[in-house]
Amino acid sequence: MVRQMEKAIIKKPFPRWALMSLSSAYFMVGTSSLSVIGLTWQISAGLNVSPADIAFLVTVFALTFAIAAPLVQVIFSRFARIRILCIGLGILAAALVMGALSTSYEMLFISRGLMGLGAASISPMCSAIGAGLAPPEQQGRAMGIVFAGLTFASVLGTPISAYLGTIIGWRPVLLLLAAVALLSMTAILLLVKDRQAGAPISYRHIFEALTRMRSSFAILMTFLQMTSIFCTYALIAPYMSHKFELAENMIAFVLLAYGVNGVIGNILAGRLSDRFGADRIILISLFGLCAGLVIIWAIGPNLWLAFIGVAVWAIFGMMFHSPQQQRIANIDPERRSLMLALNAAALYLGISIGSWISNFVSVRLGYEVLPLVSLVVLALCIAFFAVALYAGRKSG
Repeated sequence: MVRQMEKAIIKKPFPRWALMSLSSAYFMVGTSSLSVIGLTWQISAGLNVSPADIAFLVTVFALTFAIAAPLVQVIFSRFARIRILCIGLGILAAALVMGALSTSYEMLFISRGLMGLGAASISPMCSAIGAGLAPPEQQGRAMGIVFAGLTFASVLGTPISAYLGTIIGWRPVLLLLAAVALLSMTAILLLVKDRQAGAPISYRHIFEALTRMRSSFAILMTFLQMTSIFCTYALIAPYMSHKFELAENMIAFVLLAYGVNGVIGNILAGRLSDRFGADRIILISLFGLCAGLVIIWAIGPNLWLAFIGVAVWAIFGMMFHSPQQQRIANIDPERRSLMLALNAAALYLGISIGSWISNFVSVRLGYEVLPLVSLVVLALCIAFFAVALYAGRKSG
């Protein structure tokens, strides 16, 4: 009886609200990065540029993020992690205001680069702080809650931005997003008690992380998995229209189905990785993603089966990231923020490269082969994971 009372006193409550405030920052990163997709026509008309120029702004954000994320860890490694996170949200809000006030494409272009810089200070810190707030047996669940912000951005953030853009215009939407970023920063300052600084980080640590087998293979896996997804997802609208003769006004339902099932996959991953281990859930997610891609490639023009394929693809595709972050966070706990920054950089680099491959292949070979290209890249991801597991067991 006494022992049970001692355990009840020692055991800390699960920091749900603190984790949800961190999730809101992830939501802002996802919504800010993708908002221009939903606002393409309004921005294009407002600045008198082509829609293709607006689409390029996503790449600007992603590449800036990929380059800046590890560098931020070196330059600001002696700062408290929550301070870096809040500075990032401040930069993101300022960049959104700058975007809203843009009078030229060049000014909007610069604002997107600043958004990428701010986001590079946010995402790794959210994951690093979140991983440390929960005990090891609940770490997967904690990472799932934090990363859920990014999945909700695709389900709610982008469609809501697009809808508001048609009502109030794209400039007020960007100003509204800036206000939400500041609200997120306020919530984090009030709810998150972590005031620790990470271990000192140098460029040598980045080099070591990228050359050691365990860490480099893990980072490469994130890059390949996201590249695989975007080889098809970047052009999912024309693919569905071409293969399944889906009407243009139905594409939104495909994106909604993908986003909702992605949220389900993320929720499942957080709980399952605590129960069965991160490695096992990662392997299941990769083979499940293969199944989803095979379905949408192999089936005939059956729309119901197409939606099932998209659901499987989304569930298992998003099931990957929480256990992968959990795994990477524990490779080098002392420099957890650096490892998660490199993982986030790999994720956004995968979005850029996957989108480029998608465009390159579709022009030369057609939309039909995109899932096959995704499967080839995914096979490489599984191969690297198998080698990493084998090497880990052999050394262990």
